[in-house]
Amino acid sequence: MMNMKIVLDDQVTERSVRADLAWELFFKSKTEMPKGHGEPLLPFANWFWDEMGQRAGRLMKYSKGEATVTIPPLAPEALDFVVRLASFWADEVYVRKRGSLSGNMWRRPVVNVLDDDTLEGAERPLTSRKETGSIDRFLMPLLGPGRAFFRVRVVEKDESAARFHSHSHVDEYYLILTGKGTLRYNGSETEVKAGDLIGKPAGPEVATQLIADRGERLRILDMEVWHDRAQVSKDILVNPDFKELLLSGSGWGAIVPEESLITPEDFFSHYDQGYKRTKDGGWVPSKNRGHKQTREK
Repeated sequence: MMNMKIVLDDQVTERSVRADLAWELFFKSKTEMPKGHGEPLLPFANWFWDEMGQRAGRLMKYSKGEATVTIPPLAPEALDFVVRLASFWADEVYVRKRGSLSGNMWRRPVVNVLDDDTLEGAERPLTSRKETGSIDRFLMPLLGPGRAFFRVRVVEKDESAARFHSHSHVDEYYLILTGKGTLRYNGSETEVKAGDLIGKPAGPEVATQLIADRGERLRILDMEVWHDRAQVSKDILVNPDFKELLLSGSGWGAIVPEESLITPEDFFSHYDQGYKRTKDGGWVPSKNRGHKQTREK
């Protein structure tokens, strides 16, 4: 079977994948890689992934073993990011600048979850350090924009990895890499230590929180498995401590107070009636068009 080759070219060629236009569209920048995680990195990675799926598969005979991607004049970390994505689709990845072709720049799909110091290329802008010493390393989409989400969180003493929360459509797992702390699991608390793998499947409304309150910092591998590709699925997070709901997903984002909810029975009994919900969970009558019956107080 032939080896697949991808060429990242700074000049537009016929039938090339126009990553130069997509880069400006998603990032509003022609050179730099945005810092942080989530938006807009994952949408760009999803777009790139879908484009390469049309051009660069090993069984894509019409590609003649080579696909060309037009890129803007990217800064080194941004170029590394695109090279990493392309490396999933080909054994050979080259960069052509002003007609000059580089050697094979293929990058292995590997990151080290224990080393925060010798970060390479695109790993650097995806790593944030708080003044307290806590570190958040976003590993997606360096490992491919699939249905899984990975990040390393280093939690300083007396801090927490995240709010006490549950997911409706995400299976979440935590692997304690180093240190020890406390796991809040619904109404229970228990000690966790290096080597412990914590399960939190979607469905039972399981709320968890990891706190570094036992005299040591915690290093955690946070793993999520989405029902669809990461950031495409819709998910409802519940924060019991704050009595809030978070709506998460592409084109869908809001925080809603729990007190605004009504029971399913109430909802189905009065759905076709004219009324407007209020923030405290009540309602006021409304005579909007299409509602013959008006719900009264």
